[in-house]
Parts: sequence; C-alpha cells; structure tokens
Amino acid sequence: MRGYFWVRLGIVLGVPLLFFLAATESALLAYPLVVAMLLLLVGFALFGYRLLVLTSACKCKKTIIQILSFSFFCYVLFGWTAARNHVDTAFLPARIAVLEGTLVEDSLLSRSAKQAVRLRLASCTTGDGAKGSAKGVVSALVNADTTLVSGSVITMEGEFSPDGSLFLADTVQLLSISRLRAFRRKVLSLVERRFTLLIDDEQSRALALMLLLGRTGDGAFPLKDLSLGSGCAHLLALSGMHLQFFMLLLSFALVPLLGKRRGRVVSVAIALLYVLLVGPRPSLVRAMGMAILSLYFRGSMASYYSYLATACIQIVVFPSALSSMGSLFSYASYGGLLCNRVFSFYRPRWMESFFSSLYAILFTAIPTLAVWGAWQIGALFIAPCASLLMFALMGSSLLAFVFGKHFSFLVVLLHRLITAVFSFGSTLFAGGLDGGGFVLYLMVVLTLLASIGYAERALQKRRRCSYELEVRVRFTEGNKEPAR
Repeated sequence: MRGYFWVRLGIVLGVPLLFFLAATESALLAYPLVVAMLLLLVGFALFGYRLLVLTSACKCKKTIIQILSFSFFCYVLFGWTAARNHVDTAFLPARIAVLEGTLVEDSLLSRSAKQAVRLRLASCTTGDGAKGSAKGVVSALVNADTTLVSGSVITMEGEFSPDGSLFLADTVQLLSISRLRAFRRKVLSLVERRFTLLIDDEQSRALALMLLLGRTGDGAFPLKDLSLGSGCAHLLALSGMHLQFFMLLLSFALVPLLGKRRGRVVSVAIALLYVLLVGPRPSLVRAMGMAILSLYFRGSMASYYSYLATACIQIVVFPSALSSMGSLFSYASYGGLLCNRVFSFYRPRWMESFFSSLYAILFTAIPTLAVWGAWQIGALFIAPCASLLMFALMGSSLLAFVFGKHFSFLVVLLHRLITAVFSFGSTLFAGGLDGGGFVLYLMVVLTLLASIGYAERALQKRRRCSYELEVRVRFTEGNKEPAR
C-alpha cells in the first residue's frame, strides 16, 4: 500500500504540473534528454536503496522501471502537444492581415460585445496579398452577431495586438461547416429561443443558458463579476460538476429499470450525447472521459488511473485543450479532490465537503496566482451552499424547459439567492489574497492535517491499548497444561 501511496501522490501532483507548464508556455517542456537523465538517476538511486535496505529488491525493479518509463512518456507527450499548439507563422505577426483555420471551441461573448474564439491555424496572408503557412492555436476577438460553433472553417481579417498574443479581427467569413455541426447549431438556437419565451427576466435566463449550454449573454456578466470576486467562477462554467448532475439524474431514473451495470452504461451514453450537443468544453471532456473509463477500471486505483488516462487521451484527441486555462483549472481542481483521498484519515461525514474544497482551492491557488496575481479564499466558505443552489437551478431550468412557465419562477428565485450568496462571498476577502496569503493558507492546511493525523494515531493507539487491557482482564488465568 505504501507503493500505491507514492503512485497516487505522483499522479495527482504530476498531471496538474504538466498542464500548468503547458498553459504558461514554459520552456521546461522542451528538454526531454535532461528529463530522461534525471529519471535515470532517480531509478539508480531507488535501486540502490532497495538493494541496501530491503531484501525484496528484485520484486520492485519492474514496478520502478514501469513508473519511470510512463513518467517520461507523459512528459514527452505533453511536450509534443505543447509544440503543436505553439503559434508559428511564415510572416512576422505585424505583417499578417488575414488568418484562416478551424475553430477548436464554440465562441464566447466578451464584454466588448465581440466573440472570443480559439482558432487552429491553417494559413496566413499579409496585407500585400502574400500567402504562407501557419500552425498552432491562436486566440482572437471577432465581430460576429451569432455564436460560432466548433469545427467551422473561417477566415478572419484584422491585425495582431502589439504583444502578438491576440488577433483583433474586423471581419469574419464562414468558409465551411459540416452538416452535423450545422444541425447542432440549429438545435442550440431552438433551445435558446424556447428559454427566451419561458423566462422573462434577462439575467435569470442568461444564467440558465450558461449552466445548461455554456452560452454567455449580456445579462450574465454582473453575476460573473460577483462569482470572480467570491472565488466561485468555476461554478458557472460548464464542468464536471454539471455533467455529474445529469448523470446522477439519469442513473436515478435508469438503474431501477435496467439494473446497476446497464443503467450506468446507458446514462453515460446519454451524457455523451449531451457533451456532443454543447461542444468539446475541456472540463466536460475530462469528466466524460473519466466517466467512460470508470466503466472499465476497477479497484482502489480506478479513479487515479482514469484521471491519468483521460489527460493523455484528451490532449491527443483535442490537442488544443492543453493550452486552455479551462483544462488547467479542471485538472488542478480534480487533482485536489483526489489528493483528499490520498491523505485519507478519519473525519466526520459532514466535514467531507469542507476538506474537498480545502484541497481543490489549494491546488487551484498556484495557477490563479500565476495568471491573475490574486486568489479568493471565500469559496471555501460559500462554495458548498452555492453548489447546492446551482444544482437546484439546473433542475428547475430543466423543469421549466419541459413543462413550461409553471417552473420559471423557481429559476428567478434561485438566481436571486445565488446573487445574494456571491455578493456575500465577494465581501469576505475583498480584492483577494496575494502570495503571502497563500503561504499562510498552506501553513494552516498543513498544520490542520498534521494535527488530525496525530490525533488519529493517538486514538488508534489508545483503542489498541484498551483492547489489550480488556483481554488481559478477561483471561487472567490460563491453562498451563499441554494440549493433548
């Protein structure tokens, strides 16, 4: 079990670290030879320790070789995918006037009333008409009235920002779109139109669309500002939490009818259709991949193997997800939840959600500080309540969509409650905490874990001594005659 402990800890720390290096475009992913030499040194050190201290050294050689080899494979895979996402054009960014490529995700409405898109480049053209090759994934702001769906081949005309990190497009032209994606766009438009007829309040309607379809409207920005100030912005974005909500509803309805195994398979299949409808959001793909792989993995390591395998498969099938901040925070937060299981000890059941939030915030604090320079700890106190309200609002939105305006008042009421909770959370730690606050938070977490671990050990020792004393009291005299 001790070996499993180190394997689990390596998975929950290594995967978020690789996503962090890729999202920040770190040069540490470009040295496979150096990493190979370091892993060889680690392997020789472990072999030496096993030979000097333990007698069963031969049994663990194969395990050590497998772990180090797979670690190097993951490093090379992430480095290769990060190189594919790196923008490389035939001309200098200042000369480029037209970009052509394929959308990797659905566009999102920005505060400037423009659509924010991520484009996998195919070619570029300068202002004087010279055309050249281009590769990588670039972010852009385009003037578009409607949402652009993923997989659409478009061409944008504009210019790069001074730092070259963003393309500002004045015009956009749709070159081609498949029939399946056109059908998906039509279905999403029909769903949006039905919600417009059912829910009169603009902000409540925007929140319902954001939670169910991931669509951002003008009415959603006030609540997004409050969620950022309270540290609960992850509750608004489509994530594994929302997919888990649908799968729990489906399992509750299908398991009694089809049985546990078949009910889970059918619920996962229907959830996959939902993911195909709303688009390849990084967090949804992660949750969907883990749900599918959980049908095959068994045992105490199933969650950890599903987590690692999903990360590797996702960056191969959707390589653009590696450079997305959504993937970074999704894998970091779920890595924190798995770390909560790694350091398992006795705790009251009502404190389980508190410790889960404790680890999730700890794992997302470092990328938050690196990207924005401040992080919010208020989510630790209001996230459990806000999550329940989000689940209730998703359920009421589905009821309103199916049964009409009879349940629309619930959507408006829950929206007001969520706004009040986020407003309270944003006032707890106004402005956020800096690196010093994170160090203090880390010290508190480590002290808390050490104290609980020490108390657990002391309690086990006391119980063991009490049990031994009870045995001695009951059996004070023994039969000293030899057994016949």
